[in-house]
Amino acid sequence: MLKRLQRLRDLQGRLARRGLTIGIVLGILVGLLVPAGIGGWMLSRLRTQQVAVDAASQLDERAALLASALAVPAWNFDRNGLDRIASAAMLDDRVIRIEVRDAQWLPLLELTRQPGDQVLRLATARRELRFNAKTDPAGHSGELAGWVELTVNTAAAQQQVQNELRSLGLVLLMQLGLSTLLLLWTFRARVLQPLSALTRFSDQLASGNLERALPWQRSDEIGQLASQMERMRSDLRDLFAQQRAILDNVDVGIVFEQDGVVRLANPQADQVFGRPRGGLIGLQLRELLPDLPDTREAEIELRLPDGHPFWAHLRVCRLDQQSAGAGSIWVIEDISERKATEREIHQLAYYDPLTRLPNRRLLLDRLRDALATATADGRHGALLFIDLDNFKNLNDTLGHEVGDRLLRQVAGRLSACLRREDTVARFGGDEFAVVLDPIARSAADAVAMAQVVGDKMMAALGQPYPLGDVVRTSTPSIGVVPFGSTSDTVDGLLRKADLAMYNAKAAGRNALRFFDAPMQAALIDRSTLEDDLRRAIDLGQLSLHYQPQVVDHDAQGTRITGAEALLRWQHPQRGWVSPATFIPLAEQSGLILSLGAWVLRTACAQLARWSRDPATAELDLSVNVSAIQFRRPDFASGVLDELARSGAKPKRLKLELTESVLVDDFDDIVPKMVALRSAGVRFSLDDFGTGYSSLAYLKRLPLDQLKIDRLFVDHLLKDDDDAAIARTIIALADSLGLGVLAEGVEQESQRVRLADMGCRAYQGYLFSRPLPLPAFMNLLEQTVTNP
Repeated sequence: MLKRLQRLRDLQGRLARRGLTIGIVLGILVGLLVPAGIGGWMLSRLRTQQVAVDAASQLDERAALLASALAVPAWNFDRNGLDRIASAAMLDDRVIRIEVRDAQWLPLLELTRQPGDQVLRLATARRELRFNAKTDPAGHSGELAGWVELTVNTAAAQQQVQNELRSLGLVLLMQLGLSTLLLLWTFRARVLQPLSALTRFSDQLASGNLERALPWQRSDEIGQLASQMERMRSDLRDLFAQQRAILDNVDVGIVFEQDGVVRLANPQADQVFGRPRGGLIGLQLRELLPDLPDTREAEIELRLPDGHPFWAHLRVCRLDQQSAGAGSIWVIEDISERKATEREIHQLAYYDPLTRLPNRRLLLDRLRDALATATADGRHGALLFIDLDNFKNLNDTLGHEVGDRLLRQVAGRLSACLRREDTVARFGGDEFAVVLDPIARSAADAVAMAQVVGDKMMAALGQPYPLGDVVRTSTPSIGVVPFGSTSDTVDGLLRKADLAMYNAKAAGRNALRFFDAPMQAALIDRSTLEDDLRRAIDLGQLSLHYQPQVVDHDAQGTRITGAEALLRWQHPQRGWVSPATFIPLAEQSGLILSLGAWVLRTACAQLARWSRDPATAELDLSVNVSAIQFRRPDFASGVLDELARSGAKPKRLKLELTESVLVDDFDDIVPKMVALRSAGVRFSLDDFGTGYSSLAYLKRLPLDQLKIDRLFVDHLLKDDDDAAIARTIIALADSLGLGVLAEGVEQESQRVRLADMGCRAYQGYLFSRPLPLPAFMNLLEQTVTNP
């Protein structure tokens, strides 16, 4: 049964494929048979009508003759004569009945016959019987003797007609058959076979076989069609070859699917999906893309056959938006490397590389979000600022590697004290910050929540830290500020938390302090001072004071070789504000950039004025540069532009850097220093010995001078360690070919001791305090006049 069904399906398939041929043949047959049928029908009808007319004519003639013969016997009522004449007429097999009646329509004679042939086609004719030739007034000839009615069977004549038509139809059918066979043979040879060949050729093209050409050529219409198809095959072959070359050499995978099945894929697509060449053909698209995107373009995570995940960028072009069966083209690009780079960039941008915690930038974003959530929901959270006590000492004694180990352990302990919703970040150096998610219903609840978390942190961070071969204990100082008020800002919370943390340090360290009213007052004072500092430049409240820098000058004592420019601020209400107060404030608020630019501009202008006087043309001027200022990408170009604008000599400008500038981004610092040094600007390393410099850094830096910090000079005569450090710095500078200058020299005995060690340059109260410009110029004149 199944085989029969299969054969039926095969037959249906063949018939479907040969639908055009069958249709054309049926058309030819109908075209021949219909006219032939119509012609035969019309001929049969005409012949039948002719036979009917002939039969009617013969019947009329026979009835007329019979009426003429029966007129006399009927007039005379001669029944024998009537019978004799009628019987003679009945000898004809076609006569069925003869009936004679007199003038009163009374029957005189009736003869009938039962025909042997049961096929009856009867025809009847009635005639009057007239006796003589006289014409009556009505126009009839003779006297009416009666009527005769003759009935005959015309079936034989009809049968004859049918036989004739049958013979004619047979002849016509034979002619039609021969004509049809001849026409079909001609049509098959000239049309069907070429069309079948073209059909096979079309199937060949549809299957993608473009190498086999048509084996024949003709000049008729089919030949022209074949030539066009052959040109199309050649063009398609060239086009497909070009497309294949393009597809094989593009850097992205291209897949064509139809009805959800992959029909075409280039080698790059096989490679993207980890398949052998051609391995994608025939696969269901959902096997490759389980979650088909709804958009035309998307980035999704896919998996290789071995389960390994990778990221792909997909673009889809549907060939017909109205028809799903038209198929679509998918462009697939493996972006795993780009995604990894993006993750790495995101990690570098928002996470601390040492501890893997969020960095300052991400903390500020999350604190901003927490503030918005607290404001919208009427909830309260808290910000905790954590600083490790005496971390610098651990770093200096055990080294940075040990310090990094401790910071990583601190990060882990802090994270373990928090919920998933909270954020802990490394704010910088040994400082950490924690944002407690705003879930408290009131400020009091937020304080209680922060106290619990803070106590837990204090206990966790106070535990010993195994640091390789040693175990150390470190304690934190924590400042806490709740938030939830609509007036809270990110900067304000950071300042409050920082102030609370310093209050914890002031309380003896290893403590937790909340921001309170006195701190608020100090913060308000700090904010007021910051606002005043912003206006100080425009109001002319800033000035430069100059502290002389001197060198030993043989037996003549010392002489002034230059000065350090020191920024001073005279507040209209506060009076002189200490640099120790406003310089850190400027660095924290970002004002240090505008202050530093003003100092540099003023110093360069002063150098230019000195260069025009021979008495001061050789003076150097040192300018302090903050780390924030030096990290600016345009710092070096800004200094050079200022020198060019003012006309100052670059070699007379000395930029003083602290060691903290060098630690954070050494690779960015060196190119800037080299660019300035090549222009003539000189560099001095300030407060040397108190920071983190290493000999490796010093060898790579284009320095001109090391400055011995006043901390070592103060105890030079009392502390052998400080004296040893000073002696080492002098020796180090000498070995590196650098100059050395001692700061904070206030006693002649200090100068003498430093001179014995080999130091020849000094700066300090022994020679002069920082002076306003007029006083400095007077001192310089006195020194020149009275060496």
